[in-house]
Amino acid sequence: MKRMVVTLGLAVAVTLTAATVFAWGPGMGRGFGPGYGASAAPNLSAEQAAKIQKIQSDRYAEAETVRSEMYAKRLELQGLFREPVLDEAKIASKQREIVALQNQLQEKGLAARTAVAETLTPEQRAQLPAYGPGFGGGRGRGMGFGNRW
Repeated sequence: MKRMVVTLGLAVAVTLTAATVFAWGPGMGRGFGPGYGASAAPNLSAEQAAKIQKIQSDRYAEAETVRSEMYAKRLELQGLFREPVLDEAKIASKQREIVALQNQLQEKGLAARTAVAETLTPEQRAQLPAYGPGFGGGRGRGMGFGNRW
């Protein structure tokens, strides 16, 4: 009887774990994925696809640098909050630096998005809304870009 209860308990645990794994899905989620890039525009020439891929990879490399710097600034800000005596001027200054980096990321994203749009013909740009909202969700590199690019 005891053996049957243990076996039944293990079967239930395995079933619940499997259900959770299958419900999560195969890695779909937020990140730098197949959004408004080479895969979203119809009838791309090989030259257009290569150009868009280069814009995307350059954008990702630039964003990675800025995100690393932003991460370091956030750690510094956390350190400022741990000091025995809080210096509001230093905290405000560090926060402004972080906001400036966030703005820099958004500007670089807009520049990349504009460059991709300029690569497409007017007919291809007109067809884009049929393929979704643009940059965003898909198989990605984790919680990096989110639903924006």
